[in-house]
Parts: sequence; C-alpha cells; structure tokens
Amino acid sequence: MNLSAGAALLPKYQLMFTGATVRLVSWTCAAVLGAAVCGMARAADADSQASPPTATTLLPQAHSIRHPRENAIFERRWGVELIGVHLASAGYMLEFRYRVVDAQKAKPLFQRQTKPFLIDERTGLQFTVPAPAKVGPLRNSNPPLPGRTYWMFFANPGKTVKAGDLVTVVIGEFRAPGLVVN
Repeated sequence: MNLSAGAALLPKYQLMFTGATVRLVSWTCAAVLGAAVCGMARAADADSQASPPTATTLLPQAHSIRHPRENAIFERRWGVELIGVHLASAGYMLEFRYRVVDAQKAKPLFQRQTKPFLIDERTGLQFTVPAPAKVGPLRNSNPPLPGRTYWMFFANPGKTVKAGDLVTVVIGEFRAPGLVVN
C-alpha cells in the first residue's frame, strides 16, 4: 500500500468518530481508571489492617518440615525425589508429585494392586485415590522412567485438608511423613 492510498482513507475514518463518540470513550476511560484507583486504595487498606505473618501463614511456602538429608534418604531407598502436595480442583483434590531418580527402586510405588492413601496428621483421617469408572484410578501405574515427574490425586471431600496442613503419603511400604500442603 502506498502513502497516497493511505492518505485517501484517512478522511473516511475521521468521519466515523463524532464528538459524542469521543466523549463516551473519554468518560469510559475515566470511569475505569477511577475504579482501578479505588480498588488499589481498598487493597492497601486491607493490607495495612492484616495481622503480621506468623509461622502458620509462612508455612505453606515450604515443601516439608523434614531435614534435607531425609530427602536424600528417600532418593537412596525409594529412587524418588519428593516434590510436594498441592491443593487442586478448588481444594477438593490433593495432588502428590514426585520425580523418579532410579526407576528400579521406584517400581513398588507403581504397582497397580497397591492402594495408596494420604493421612491428615491433624485429624488422622485417611484419603484415598479416586477411581472413576471411565478413567480408572487417578495415579500412574505404568513402568517408571528416570527423570520423569509423576503425580497422584487424593480425594479431599469437604475440603478437610487445607493449605499449610501436614500430611503423610503412604504407598505400600513407602511412607512420606510431614509433607506440607501448598
């Protein structure tokens, strides 16, 4: 497109925007900007009135309360690196993630006949892996591959387990205590 053709189109587009349209756009921009400023002021007020952080509010940032050497023990004994437990599906599910380091050592975690469960350390309640009819258990049971991250979902009916709670994951003889839910 050459410049003369573009210049010929300019007057056509100038006619589309009347004074009323420009005023409407200006008022809309002013209203949106005003709402944003009011929202930021309310958020700042809420932050200033909030209580100072405590150990329980800072706890969800950690993956566990175990010593780092315990993670090495899991890697040596079970061939997995624990990633953590996270809330999923609006809090109605708990997702346990782990990375396989040694596929041979991690095989017991993938056996189909083993029924994993999660224990809420605060209440002692046990949560199982759901098994919908069409897709089966919400866990991996194919042979593990080193370097891959695997997951497992646990039901959390009534959102019993919350962020910051401590849980234990049990898969057969494998037991991972003291995991913090993020």
